[in-house]
Amino acid sequence: MISRFKIGSMPSTLSDVVRCPLCHSAAVVYSCEPKCCFNHVCGECRASFQLVTRKTGRFDRASAIAPAEPASGDPTAACAACESLKLALLSTTAENQATLLCGDCRAVLELAIEDLAPGS
Repeated sequence: MISRFKIGSMPSTLSDVVRCPLCHSAAVVYSCEPKCCFNHVCGECRASFQLVTRKTGRFDRASAIAPAEPASGDPTAACAACESLKLALLSTTAENQATLLCGDCRAVLELAIEDLAPGS
């Protein structure tokens, strides 16, 4: 689940928008080293899931957005085009979809959740 934000308050990192798809908690952590399995765990309900990106076929080479790699433990996904971890949030929609920009290849990407498993 991607949280909703009002126009003008748009965050810039995945940790600002990623929520557990089951309980909607913001206590989501990435439990591996960068570029490993992208398995995330909810600190509240212990659900696990993977964050992935999907190519849109678009690129943004004009904007000045220059994202950095996320801090250790923060929600992380890799660019579907070049596998970079330098992703910036471009927008979210009312349908809980997030659009991202890769800081390396400048691909415009969609964020998705896969392999959801309830906690034990």
